[in-house]
Amino acid sequence: MLRLLDWTLNLILKNPLIFWAAMAANAVGVIWGGWVWYGPMLAASPPWAWLFIPDCPAAALWATIAFIGLRYGKRWGWFNAFAAFACVKYGIWTIAFWLRHWAEAGFVPGAYPLELMLFISHIGLTCEGLLLATRIGPLGLPVRLGIVGWYALSIFVDYGLGYHPPLTYAVPREFVLWLAVALTTALGAALLLLPIASPRPELGEAAPATR
Repeated sequence: MLRLLDWTLNLILKNPLIFWAAMAANAVGVIWGGWVWYGPMLAASPPWAWLFIPDCPAAALWATIAFIGLRYGKRWGWFNAFAAFACVKYGIWTIAFWLRHWAEAGFVPGAYPLELMLFISHIGLTCEGLLLATRIGPLGLPVRLGIVGWYALSIFVDYGLGYHPPLTYAVPREFVLWLAVALTTALGAALLLLPIASPRPELGEAAPATR
């Protein structure tokens, strides 16, 4: 599995057409998600909360920055970890959200194409996180705790202060709250349990791109 992820990441990084197409898709997700899905909520919220509100668009933005860094030979291990955590957490959260919605409400013909697009795109977001996770490298314990602490804080802001993503009538708040807690706990434990030193050289690391 690790070698498959490594091979896929290097294929993306070394092929300009594939790489920039993927980054363009991410940019669309950042803009559409931030403007259309979260725009009204952002407009009605204080500026300090903006960092916590657009979960998936922000994850796509962090992933885009991390992938560009990898393509140009940057070793941002802490940022790759931060972006990977966001992509996997919010990707799986959204997949589970729509599965729960469809289980309760069924498929509405007029809304289904948009819902399916969001579902598939967040499978892609999760995969991006898994790819980035292969490039975390060695991280000190304070950095790991800082990353886990940030995403734990986001749960408090979302569900303690009421800035969680918009929900449908078919998905209860308690479901997404405990889903967020479970994902943050599992991913946090995985990050904290990684060896302090890298267990292997980064397989097939792409050379810095020139264009």
